[in-house]
Formats: sequence, C-alpha cells, structure tokens
Amino acid sequence: MKTVRVGIIGAGLMGKIHARAYARTPGAQVAAIADRHLDRAQALAGEVGGQAGTDIEAVLHDPSIDLVDVALPTPEHAPVGIAALDAGKHLVVEKPLAATLSDADALIAAARRAGKFLMVAQVLRFWPEYMAIQAALQSGRLGRPLFATSQRVASMPDYAIWFRNPQISGGAVLDLQIHEIDLLNWLFGKPRRVAARGRRDETGGWNHVGALFDYAGVSAFVETSFMMPAGYPFTAGLRVLCERGVLEYQFRAGGSGVLDAPAASLRIYEPADAGGQCLPVESGDAFEREIAYFVACVQCATAPAIITPADARLAVQVALATRQSLETGESVSILAGA
Repeated sequence: MKTVRVGIIGAGLMGKIHARAYARTPGAQVAAIADRHLDRAQALAGEVGGQAGTDIEAVLHDPSIDLVDVALPTPEHAPVGIAALDAGKHLVVEKPLAATLSDADALIAAARRAGKFLMVAQVLRFWPEYMAIQAALQSGRLGRPLFATSQRVASMPDYAIWFRNPQISGGAVLDLQIHEIDLLNWLFGKPRRVAARGRRDETGGWNHVGALFDYAGVSAFVETSFMMPAGYPFTAGLRVLCERGVLEYQFRAGGSGVLDAPAASLRIYEPADAGGQCLPVESGDAFEREIAYFVACVQCATAPAIITPADARLAVQVALATRQSLETGESVSILAGA
C-alpha cells in the first residue's frame, strides 16, 4: 500500500504531537515541516524526519506530499486549510475546525470541491476511556443515560503566548471546552439548548465556564477553566448517570499539561455491585490512534466516519452558542442548520 507523505504546518505543541504520531504510524512518512521559527521546525525534523523550513506555500504545493496537517492558531485553520485542499492535499486540522461558522463552512466546501478528505483532530473520540464509555452506553447495559457531568480544567497554557489573546484562541470555550462539547455530541446527539455562566480573567476572555446542555432525554453539565493557578494539575473527567448505574472516568495529570504522568481510572457502578468495578479499555495512545485512523482512510480511499466535518462543525456551532449565552446571560437555542 502506498506510503502517505505528510507535511506538518506548525511545530508547536500539537504539531509535535501529531508529527510524532505520524512517525510511529506504519504507512506514513513526515516529508516536510514548516514553522515561522526555523529552529523549531529543524528541531522537530531532527526528531521525526522531513525537510524543515519556514515556507508554508512550499509545503502546500509540493507534489510529493499527500496529506497536510495544520497545527496553527485557530484563526489560521481556514485560510491555510483551504489552501491545502485547493492544492489537492488531504487535510487534518487541529481542533476546533474554525473560529467561525462561515470559516467552517468554507473549509467543508473546499474539501468537497477538491474531492479530498478533511478530519478535525477531536481526539476524545479516540481516547480509550471515552471509547469504552461510548461502547457501554451503546450496549444498553445501564439503561438510558439521564444526566452527565464533565470537567476539563487547567492553568493557562504557557507554551504559546497567543492563548492569552481571546481574539485568537477563542478563550476556554472554543479552545478547551470544544473537547467536551464534541464528546457529549458524540454520546448524546445534538443539544437543543445551552445555558452558561462564567468568569473573565485579565485577558478579557471567558476562561472559567459552567454550561448546561439539554439533549433529548439527557442533560449535561460541563465545567471548563484556564483559570486554575500555575502548577494546578490538568484535570478532566466524565460521570454519566443512567437508569441502572453510573459510569465514571477520572483523569488527573502529574503536572499542568495533559501528558504530564497522568493517573486515570474508569469504573462502572451497578446496583448489584455497590463497590463498582474497573471497566476494561483498549491500550494505546489516543493521538497515535487518531492519526493512524486518518492515514488508513487516505490509503483505502474511505472518508473518515468516526469524526466527520459535520460533527466538527456542530462542535463549533455549540461552542459559539455557549459563548453567546455567556455574553447575554440567557439560554440559547441550538438551531438546526445554523
């Protein structure tokens, strides 16, 4: 099967994570890395291979490259992603799909026009514990889900200055809570309404947020924060109350970053087993599973189904509705097709 040659655009944290995942994926080869800072591109290329440079256009128009992975600040996803698609490349975009629905629609239209695959790196759909929760809910073992509580809290990232500019990052809702939004959509469908409250920090962004989402038959509350003090361990989790029991996932990193020696547990609680039991999960790294999946899609000429462009657009739509609720203090309807 043909080796998929990959161009990485952006050698920051997520560019590094994705590049390392491609380097570990059979059938993929990192061919080029472009970053505004040549030293960063060179350092990453020294680790995973490929030509390093600062010229994004050169990567986009290299005829030997099959797939482009865009790991840039959110407002650059649409222009760079569209350019990649127009150049005939398959495309991975780091979450979120885009900063606005019009940009999201433009990206989706470009993929359709080019006849190329587009996948957004909503990695929780490939996270072993969340995959196990999804499978358990689908099995009906615990009956209907009734209420979910989710959390993703951390200190402000210090590895890129643009996180402190809410006009670029979108604040905690568009950059961090987008994970929980997509996860809940995956588990429960499309929410009908959202009501959110939060606090702004010194950046002016909504960086501590509590949001209540109403799905058909299920309500879900999410707490998201970039306002934890420096050194606070990255913490996430999900608890789903069902008719006949509870699923609970707890994740706490050993430091402020999600990859800092985390400790995690996934348990299922049923009436006949009051102490609960561990729920088995597949082994493997979620980022590597995500990248390997898309590479296989490209090799087999099969459109990605685990996370579709429409799924990624819905996550942006719901995140923007959440921010509207924060701004107005009112609950906001999630309109079909909006």
